[in-house]
Amino acid sequence: MSIDDITKEEWDKVRDIKPDMVNKPVHYQGIVECITLIKDRLGSKGYAAYLEGNIWKYLYRHKDKEENIQDLKKCQWYLNELIKHYEEL
Repeated sequence: MSIDDITKEEWDKVRDIKPDMVNKPVHYQGIVECITLIKDRLGSKGYAAYLEGNIWKYLYRHKDKEENIQDLKKCQWYLNELIKHYEEL
């Protein structure tokens, strides 16, 4: 199949796909996901501190932004990642 074979309905589906800015932000994707690189470089204690710092950041600033729900979801993502990190120790 080539790009010329795609129907209008298929293009409409692709056009309507919205990136997941909480769990998989497009700007942090690459050969290695950014969070994986950070975890590798900071080590266990540094990674936990990084996660905690981001929890505080998103919790603190959510009230001052129009995208406050997105910031709370990011806060929740980092909290879930911190819990997972400690469970895996």
